[in-house]
Amino acid sequence: MNIKELKKNIEELNIPKRRYSINGDISSDMYILQEVHTYWETFYIDERGGENDYHRFDSEHDACVYFFEKLKTEKKYLRY
Repeated sequence: MNIKELKKNIEELNIPKRRYSINGDISSDMYILQEVHTYWETFYIDERGGENDYHRFDSEHDACVYFFEKLKTEKKYLRY
């Protein structure tokens, strides 16, 4: 999976864009996926700005698959 495929898959889940960011702005109460030079990282920023559930990946594919599965699992909490 790549970023383009990931965005399409997330859109099909109907998750509000304000609840995640892919190589974009970072805000509270949001899941983040970003490319950092030679690796990819995912994490969650809580309502107080704390970084939680940090994961680092060497490939775009692995990061995208993890991020998608994470959002799919958390979907019931992301509807508002």
